[in-house]
Amino acid sequence: MNGGFPAVWRGSVASQIRLLIGVLVILVPIGAIISVATIQSQSKAVRALTLALGPATEANNAVLLDMTRAESSWHEVTSGRRAHVDPFSLESTVRDDLARVASGTQSRELNEADRTRFAVLLDRESDAVAAWFSSARAALKGRPANAPLPEAERTQTETAYATFVEANDTVSRTIQAQRNAASVGARDATGTTSDVIIAVALLVVLVVVAAGFGMQHAVGRPLARLREVVRRQAENDVIAMAHQEEGALEVRMLARDFNDLTRANARLVDQQAAVLEMQELVLDVGRGARAAVDVPEALQRVCSKLGAGLGADRVLLYTLAEDAQTIDDRHQWHVDDLPDLPPLPRSLAQQVGVVNEQLRHDAGFFDLGDLLAHEAYDDERARAFHRATGARSLLLLPVGTGGRGLGILAVLMVNAPRRWHRHEIQAAQQCSAIAAQSIVSLRLSQMQDEQVRRLTELDRQKTDFMATVSHELRTPLTSISGYLELLVDGDFGEVSDGQHVALDIIGRNATRLRGLIEDLLVLNKIEISGLQAVSEEVAVRDLLRTVTETMEPVAAGGGVRLICPDVPEELRVKVDRGQVERALINLGSNAVKFTPEGGEVVLSAERSGASTVISVHDTGIGIPAADLARLSERFFRAGNATAAAIPGTGLGLAIVRAIVEGHGGELVIASVEGEGTTMQVVLPVVQPATVPA
Repeated sequence: MNGGFPAVWRGSVASQIRLLIGVLVILVPIGAIISVATIQSQSKAVRALTLALGPATEANNAVLLDMTRAESSWHEVTSGRRAHVDPFSLESTVRDDLARVASGTQSRELNEADRTRFAVLLDRESDAVAAWFSSARAALKGRPANAPLPEAERTQTETAYATFVEANDTVSRTIQAQRNAASVGARDATGTTSDVIIAVALLVVLVVVAAGFGMQHAVGRPLARLREVVRRQAENDVIAMAHQEEGALEVRMLARDFNDLTRANARLVDQQAAVLEMQELVLDVGRGARAAVDVPEALQRVCSKLGAGLGADRVLLYTLAEDAQTIDDRHQWHVDDLPDLPPLPRSLAQQVGVVNEQLRHDAGFFDLGDLLAHEAYDDERARAFHRATGARSLLLLPVGTGGRGLGILAVLMVNAPRRWHRHEIQAAQQCSAIAAQSIVSLRLSQMQDEQVRRLTELDRQKTDFMATVSHELRTPLTSISGYLELLVDGDFGEVSDGQHVALDIIGRNATRLRGLIEDLLVLNKIEISGLQAVSEEVAVRDLLRTVTETMEPVAAGGGVRLICPDVPEELRVKVDRGQVERALINLGSNAVKFTPEGGEVVLSAERSGASTVISVHDTGIGIPAADLARLSERFFRAGNATAAAIPGTGLGLAIVRAIVEGHGGELVIASVEGEGTTMQVVLPVVQPATVPA
């Protein structure tokens, strides 16, 4: 028994169903057999009544009636009266009636004993009938008609008739008694059949009801409680467990499977939480390493955060030198109650590079749950490491990147053995990769910082050198120009024509050298302190007029037409006038210089949206397409200009671009070799002031 219910309900549902079917299979056939037996008994009684006893009763009554008519007719004859029926003519009828009685009482519907008893009684009745007809004939034999019958003969005949009546009555009573018994049997069989059917039906109902209650106890209630447990789990009660000892076998098995699944899910949740914790640890290690300013700080953060996150006792990180064999540095972290470790013994220190290479080329890590275990302690290196560090459990990981080994990371447990889980090993591997990345990136960053420092220093020295050289060149150049002017003026004596030619050449080259020095000084000044512009609102017409006036003598000397169409007065820009004029004069000089005799240079300006576009267009030699991208580089000159031996320094466009971009503008260059070039200076338009109404 369990909980007030039979133990049978703790079996499987299939066995309970088989039991229910077995009970029904037993009850229903028993009821059917009993019902069939009683129905057969009833049928036999009915057949006995209808096929045997009923016809026998009618035939026996017919015998009595015919004998009564015969006896009455005999009395009429013996009394001298005229009889209606000849009494002896009824003998054959009586015999037929007796035959019908015999047929009924000897029917197969009656049992053997009844048939025997009826045969004896019917013989007596037949003998009585025969005796009466014999006595009646004897009494009338030889007697004259209407003669009175002697009393003795009359008495004898009447006695024979009384014997017949008694025998007939015995047969009639016996048949009636048998009929009554058959009727009672039929009624009893009907009642029995009804009782059996009702009893079987009640038993079947009771069995079904009991099965229903049992199934409710074995399946219904346990399933309802299991659904309640499922609902509780759906509401985040993840530790809710089903009752494993309640209900049918299948339900208990389902409850056990559900509990196993719940426990497995709880383990999976714990594992996921542990994995997430390890991922957070890796992210924290990465953040700490990235925030470090140098390699020692980064590696120390990796050790401390990894050790605390894994709950380890000690973390050691040995970095390798350039030869990837000898130890370069060591970083360690440990819990508060442990001391710092001294350096590794020489024999172990020499193994660090070898172990790094083995780990990188084999499994990628080495974990040992218990160094004191028999099979582990047999290894000499394991014993030496245990003596040097006191480690009881060990996790070794290589630190390296690409094909180069950078060090070894060791996570230790000192007080007890420990099984290293997969997610812990993976987290340690990721931290090892972070350590390798930190070593490489921080060393690279240090190298880059050093290179930047050196390049900055070199650039400063170059700038100082350019400023010094430009200044030192300008002083002797001024003396050269002064004495050249004195020579040309004849202050040192008469100058011949040949000497004039030589002096002109010296003067042109001195002027060219002065321009180169000025350009270098301007560029150097822009690089050092930026473009220090003093902006003012200037009409573009005035700018172009100044440029045109400056360029006219040069253009006329080269046989180049200089054209400047009218520019609207309202077109104005806010710029440093001197610097922009210098840039436009530089563009104009280039246009005239690279335009052959007979060509033309056009200076124009227009408004385009919110910009002012100042264009310098020439019909000169143009610029090769391959050289357009490098035109603004210092000292760069187009290939066709160099080939034509046209003088220049390659600094003009660099200065122009610096001035234009310093004013928030843009220099646009378009050129077709052999056809000409268009240089456009795009500057913001000055918006006209709003006049109050």
